[in-house]
Amino acid sequence: MMESISARQSFQYQIGHATSAEILKHLQACSAQFRPPLTDRVDLPQYAKKLFSRSVTFEAWRGKKLIGLVACYVDQQAQPASAFVSNVSVLWEYRSKGIARRLMLRCHDEVEQRGVQVISLEVSDNNVPAIGLYTKLGYIKTATNSSDLLMQLSFEQKSKPGT
Repeated sequence: MMESISARQSFQYQIGHATSAEILKHLQACSAQFRPPLTDRVDLPQYAKKLFSRSVTFEAWRGKKLIGLVACYVDQQAQPASAFVSNVSVLWEYRSKGIARRLMLRCHDEVEQRGVQVISLEVSDNNVPAIGLYTKLGYIKTATNSSDLLMQLSFEQKSKPGT
């Protein structure tokens, strides 16, 4: 019997709960969804350790399974303080349920409370669903780097889109 997935009633959202091993397992499961695959771009064990030790992680859980992850680096020493979203990933079977959107909104709230005025991210220019999400959240394209887009959101001028 196949278990049905209910987005609202069975997901838990946490900040900074996942271990390095849980992040690695999640990234390995999501790698093929990235364009190009994440395994082609980074050493996954090292990347997972870096996210665990240096970023703020926003996590969606289903029981003990990490199903969604946003990892963000925050530089409060910069003037003005800034943030960079390094990873947005949701396990394939949990996509299109609003998980990435909720995680991004939690990330925005947290970094804004830390005094961040601008948050940035890079996304593959052919990742239409991700670009659509980021645009709905208020991000604007600011630059192009080979096949990636740099997108930014300024908290000074945003009025909580997508809420």
